[in-house]
Amino acid sequence: MTSRRRVLASTATTVTIGIAGCAADTTEPSGESDGSDGGVDPYEVCIEPSGCHTFEDVPESFFVIPGTQEDMAMSLGLQPAAHAYPERKPYKFYEQLPGVDYNLDDVFQYGEGESARNYDREIFYEIDPDVILADPRMLQNYSNWSNADMEEIETAVAPFLGSYIRFDFEGQEPYYTMYELFETVAELFQRQAQYEAWVELHDEFMDTIEDGLPPEDERPTAAVFWRGIDADAGEFQPAPISEKRNDVRCFRDLGINDAFEGMDIAGDIGYETLLDVDPDYIAALTLSSMTGEEWQREVVDPLEDHSTARRLSAVENGNVVRSSGQFMGPVTHLFSTEALAKQVYPDEFGSWPGDSDAIPESERLFDRDRVAEIVTGDL
Repeated sequence: MTSRRRVLASTATTVTIGIAGCAADTTEPSGESDGSDGGVDPYEVCIEPSGCHTFEDVPESFFVIPGTQEDMAMSLGLQPAAHAYPERKPYKFYEQLPGVDYNLDDVFQYGEGESARNYDREIFYEIDPDVILADPRMLQNYSNWSNADMEEIETAVAPFLGSYIRFDFEGQEPYYTMYELFETVAELFQRQAQYEAWVELHDEFMDTIEDGLPPEDERPTAAVFWRGIDADAGEFQPAPISEKRNDVRCFRDLGINDAFEGMDIAGDIGYETLLDVDPDYIAALTLSSMTGEEWQREVVDPLEDHSTARRLSAVENGNVVRSSGQFMGPVTHLFSTEALAKQVYPDEFGSWPGDSDAIPESERLFDRDRVAEIVTGDL
């Protein structure tokens, strides 16, 4: 493959993909339209619970609140105009894709503190995006805006077209699976060809995974916790694998059984419940935000040193593992599933070195070069 430097985005509002260091190359993204000249017929996009919106031109900038759709858009080569708490996002996976660049200095960071709440409506006017990738329920919850405030922004700035799929929202199950929502995001930005390439790659990847899995009766149980694992606190927030939620998708993909299956789990659980369940594996959704050294120092070592935690079979057997979850779209899903496969099934998929960037090329479960080509539209 010819070595080229691909740029994911050079400004906060640019969505087309440029090629740097190759002046004669005029390659364009392979989606049906790159939005640069508005040369498309009006088209309607519908996303529950946001509703429908008709676009006269392909959106060229977007504002995103925390969720999976940022990774979905970036998987299509698009960089947001504004986002929240980037230190927790899975950008490190993009750094492992040959030639794919992103520039966070060009992205406005909004919100106060870790939760990115209570931001001012004026930010939306300042950014002036073409579309807001936000579930309106979540946006209103985060912002504490009134219904009138919501109507004002959607009327004066841009439509809300987002859907929260991490887990249920106030008892309402997610409307979409990850790839169902991803398909609509691709339609929104008119990048259907890239989406189809993603589907093909995803199917090939899942064939690799499924071919390597042990028989169903040999697959382990896992207790997954979505707010991390603090040994001293002794209170853990479960993320049941058996529920319809995107953040534990990798566990389902790997046939891992839910340690809480059939239990009425509400709120935090403590060591007593965890000891009763005594899962084969204990997991947290911190792969995106922590390095292997941080994980060992801040999670594994404290569990092994804790007088109660070390009685758990998973701790005793060295089966404390991690995955991504919160912001998981197509790119993050590949890296997360690969990492979890190696942690839980090393005999089948090879050993886990602690971080994705340390996996030898010969032991990778998917082709980083092909992912980079799809991200940049080099189909």
